[in-house]
Amino acid sequence: MFSILRQKFFDWQNKIKNYNKIANISSNLRRYFATSGFDGIITMLGVLAGNYVVKVNDFKHIIVMSFAICISLGVSGVWGVYFFESAERKKEIDDLENSTLHNLDHTIIYYALRYASRISAAVNGFSAVITALIPIIPFFFGKYLPINVCYLLAFVISLLVLFAIGLFLGKISKTRLIVSGIKMLLAGVFCVILSLVLDFIS
Repeated sequence: MFSILRQKFFDWQNKIKNYNKIANISSNLRRYFATSGFDGIITMLGVLAGNYVVKVNDFKHIIVMSFAICISLGVSGVWGVYFFESAERKKEIDDLENSTLHNLDHTIIYYALRYASRISAAVNGFSAVITALIPIIPFFFGKYLPINVCYLLAFVISLLVLFAIGLFLGKISKTRLIVSGIKMLLAGVFCVILSLVLDFIS
């Protein structure tokens, strides 16, 4: 029983490796993970900054609203990328069929490109939701912490996540990690500053 399961796992692992070689999946996943994660954290940072500006002091409202935003980010991330990737991959298949004069339906190329569309969509949606959820963790302790402390912790966590994304991108591009992290960090600082400026103008 165990040997059968192990063999199935190895077969699945080899199939995914072959799919990756055909469709260049890993580079797409890194790109979607980073860009979608950045979108998720910046979106939530802007929402939290807006809530702070208008003085939303009920942590329960912030949690509910944040989950609603995460649902929207997840649905948008999955659906948008799936249809975009499916269209792009279909075009690749059509171009290959035209150049080779062969029908590629139900070939390994067909399945690899279809898998690439699905996994890219899943990673894109998952990344946005996870990074958007991380900053609201302090509000789950809103019953025990002052709301201003929750906001402060949320801002700090958001900036740390942005810095981590910058480190990840720096590692991929083989550039200086700290510089890459600081560049992403500045995006979050800029977002918060703009929100505070709006409060000053209003």
